[in-house]
Amino acid sequence: MTKIYGILLSLAVFILAVDQWTKHVALQNLRFEGDTIPFLSWWSWTLVHNHGAAFGLFRNLPEGIRSAFFMIMPFAVLGILWWSYVRHFKPTERLGPIAMGLVLGGALGNFVDRIRFGYVVDFVDWFYPTSGSCLPLFYHLTGDACHWPVFNVADSAIMVAMGLLIIHSFKNPATKT
Repeated sequence: MTKIYGILLSLAVFILAVDQWTKHVALQNLRFEGDTIPFLSWWSWTLVHNHGAAFGLFRNLPEGIRSAFFMIMPFAVLGILWWSYVRHFKPTERLGPIAMGLVLGGALGNFVDRIRFGYVVDFVDWFYPTSGSCLPLFYHLTGDACHWPVFNVADSAIMVAMGLLIIHSFKNPATKT
């Protein structure tokens, strides 16, 4: 079990460090919300102050409720994931601990932002040109392009982890406790 926690915590610290470093670099180069630096024809850095959850969910909650929600929610989700997954890991497992390390690192990265700024710093903006409607989950930010919601390294780690946990659940069906 010690090896599992070692993998999990090492990866979480790594993700937290990379996330905070990339946000620092973004904030040094993007001073005001909405500032954009083109990177590739389909990718730019665009500073967004995300006061909500993933995809901006819950951003319109009253400030007092939203703040409490985002201070409590990461710990509740991590507790549920620990109860559901981590305590059932076998000593030889790798996929599950890696996924949980990604979740923990990503959750801590965004939590640090909420403590420091009151919002999460997002800056990775992916888009594609279009003259028509956007694919599902994409939206019009400008008139000629469809954008994926702006995100950061922590968000990416959490999304990759969710995919790994889905794969893990098929490889390791629930066992009786």
